[in-house]
Amino acid sequence: MHAHSVLRLSACLLLLLSFPFTAGAQEANQGFLTVRQILEDNCSACHDWTASFQGVADPSRVTPGSPDKSRLYTMVASDEMPMGGQPLPVTQKNLLLAWIAAGATESEEPLVLTLPEAAQPEAAAAPSSALPAPPVRRFNKLKFHQFSGFTSASLFLAAGAIGVVQVGTLISASHSYRDANGIDENDISSQCASYIIDLWNDPEHLALRWTHVGLLTAGEGFYLYNTVTGIGMLSKERPGLSAQDLHRYAFFTHASLMLAQIILGVFTTEVLSRGDHWSIIGLGVAHTAVGFTIPLVMIGSGVAVRRMLKM
Repeated sequence: MHAHSVLRLSACLLLLLSFPFTAGAQEANQGFLTVRQILEDNCSACHDWTASFQGVADPSRVTPGSPDKSRLYTMVASDEMPMGGQPLPVTQKNLLLAWIAAGATESEEPLVLTLPEAAQPEAAAAPSSALPAPPVRRFNKLKFHQFSGFTSASLFLAAGAIGVVQVGTLISASHSYRDANGIDENDISSQCASYIIDLWNDPEHLALRWTHVGLLTAGEGFYLYNTVTGIGMLSKERPGLSAQDLHRYAFFTHASLMLAQIILGVFTTEVLSRGDHWSIIGLGVAHTAVGFTIPLVMIGSGVAVRRMLKM
């Protein structure tokens, strides 16, 4: 029995000694599985490419054998990533460096690295043959940011469509009323104005108008959320036109167009009260053009910012 215990103890010692050691700090891991787990835990809230080897090792992010040329590593090493989150611990940064330096393969062979003496990891990982824990499913801020932007644009488009229907109906009714009562198209008629105002306040048109206002309000709410979260997620400034610049320009363009819409709305109300037929048509066309320009600017800037931020 005593001899059997000695043999078991010897076997345990041999197993412990079989793990690789280096002169400096050491990390025992499962190669790419550990790297992917690090990225899932820290980056999946904003990036969906962390779920696969093809996504992580994409040439736009990783240059095998050259960590200093790999955007994924340089952004993590400089604490530029994760955006808006806590920097990765030294141990995790060095695991990422070792994986890229070893060729950035899908191998599960342990990555052994020697950290500089100055680098003090928070805690050494214990040797283990267990698989990493399943990826943590987190709220994806980037996807919801994109969802809010395109939802806002869709609401503005819907509001514009309702506005076109309403203005078109009023213009058509004005034409019909003038023809039926022998009023020339160029005459500014208080009689016609009274009819249009009554039609404007008709329950059907009131429903259209408040639906229009409701869609605009909802769209503006989504847009403001999109703007605030977008600014918080942007990366550091770089030379030339950055995503931050583009986001800022789009915001001010949006604000200017919304101000133009308000001014056009005030003028349209005043012209309606006078029964100025041609001015109503002109303002209606201008209001419609500006209204449809707003979501187009939003969609265009959103696509451009997404491409600039994509790793």
